[in-house]
Amino acid sequence: MKRNFLLKVFAVLLLALSLNNTNDILAQEKFDIGEFTVQKILDGDTFRFEGLDKSTRLMGIDTEETFKDTDAEMKVNDLASHWLDYYYQKKDSSGKPAKIESPFGYDTWQWTKKMFKDVVKVRLEVDDFKRVIDMFNRYLVYIIGIKADGTEFNYNIECVKQGYSPYFSKYGYVARFDKEFKAAQKYAQDNKLGIWSGKELSYPDYDERLQWWDKRGDQIKRYETMYDGKPGYFSMLDATDYNRLKQRVGDTVTVFGNIARVLTDNDPRIAKIEISDDEHLDLVFFKKNYDLMKELNLDNPKGYYMYIKGKLTEYKGRIQIIVEDKSQIWEE
Repeated sequence: MKRNFLLKVFAVLLLALSLNNTNDILAQEKFDIGEFTVQKILDGDTFRFEGLDKSTRLMGIDTEETFKDTDAEMKVNDLASHWLDYYYQKKDSSGKPAKIESPFGYDTWQWTKKMFKDVVKVRLEVDDFKRVIDMFNRYLVYIIGIKADGTEFNYNIECVKQGYSPYFSKYGYVARFDKEFKAAQKYAQDNKLGIWSGKELSYPDYDERLQWWDKRGDQIKRYETMYDGKPGYFSMLDATDYNRLKQRVGDTVTVFGNIARVLTDNDPRIAKIEISDDEHLDLVFFKKNYDLMKELNLDNPKGYYMYIKGKLTEYKGRIQIIVEDKSQIWEE
């Protein structure tokens, strides 16, 4: 199935090159990767499908986490009695919103299962072909639910419209349905549904989340507008770009990405910009430049995207850039 899926992706890429614009592709409905039966709903935004060799991550949404044990409902009922105290205890010390199990995450899971109760099959569609698989090895898709009478619905957009998720822009705004997601979120906010109602035991800081996510989304949009395809520029959000970058050892390059983790217990210290669990670019700081890492706040990264410029080198099979001056790293 994986081979067939990749062959279909390749075929659509060839088709895209032969058409004049995106509207032609959309009109011919060439973004679907096949029809499947839902095998398991893990939570509001993670599914498994019969015949598909990976789980999926749904574009444009980020529902709250839920307990998945057999005693999940009991845990949720216990958590409900002290939800806000529990949430703020768990909130990241860096100030970023916490991603933890919530009572509303459980409610979302139950709603999602009801949504698919009468669905006989689904059609999975991709947004574009820059990133078909994410860093956790999941397919990035929209789920189009198909009922017995032939009616269809875009689950991703419906999830936002009913207030079970905000429009999730942390990894960039979606390409195909940006206007629809924004309209769906406004509808949910105006009608005080779900996370916008003020009544649910949900994350209490969605304004903060949206500010954080949308800044990242705007940074990605700016890169794609200003630098995508420009000689010497490479995005760590694009597997094709990353593969091209690996061929440029010895050259001075400018890389766009965000720091996923920092290793400070060894010398040299390393900040990692990851595209997957196994693929990454290392930013290397030798002892004489430890203060530089602190000055740039890289020892406690906030998750925003940045530009890194320097000579690309290789060490033990890993590509890296040695950072010796603060002018090598900046945000836009």
